[in-house]
Amino acid sequence: MPNQKFAGAESGSWAANFTTVTGHLFDGFCELARLNLATCRSIFAGSREHLEGVLSAQTPEQFVRNQADILPWVASQAAGYTRACMEIASDTATKLR
Repeated sequence: MPNQKFAGAESGSWAANFTTVTGHLFDGFCELARLNLATCRSIFAGSREHLEGVLSAQTPEQFVRNQADILPWVASQAAGYTRACMEIASDTATKLR
């Protein structure tokens, strides 16, 4: 009989751990989804501004300059997205330990 109680306690502990782990994974997934939506919103807004600048170019030099002006913005968007993804992954991994 004591073995059955111990086995029951183990299975209850396993179920609690499983629930906790899946909760942390789901929270990380939700944070990543929020990040993706915010990034998409930012990229669409920035792309609209960039397109307006490109369309307003009157010479080939202005067109090329407007195209080149977007590069720092794209780099900062990519760096910010990567940093936020790594923070979400790190936080989720910390919670799983």
